Amino acid sequence: MNITQNKELIERVIYLAKRKATGTPMQLAERLSISERNLYRILEFLKDSEKSISYSRTLQSYIVD
Repeated sequence: MNITQNKELIERVIYLAKRKATGTPMQLAERLSISERNLYRILEFLKDSEKSISYSRTLQSYIVD
């Protein structure tokens, strides 16, 4: 994955999380056409970048606070 692809994926994850529409990690990885491991890398990057992103089991979605 190159920098442009990563940036686009990060923006999509943030967009979906703001809408509370990511689904489960497996569903989100499938939607983005990436592995779950790569998804977790993106989520870790967002957390390290001080984005307040967390998973809601009730909503079954990542959310941005």
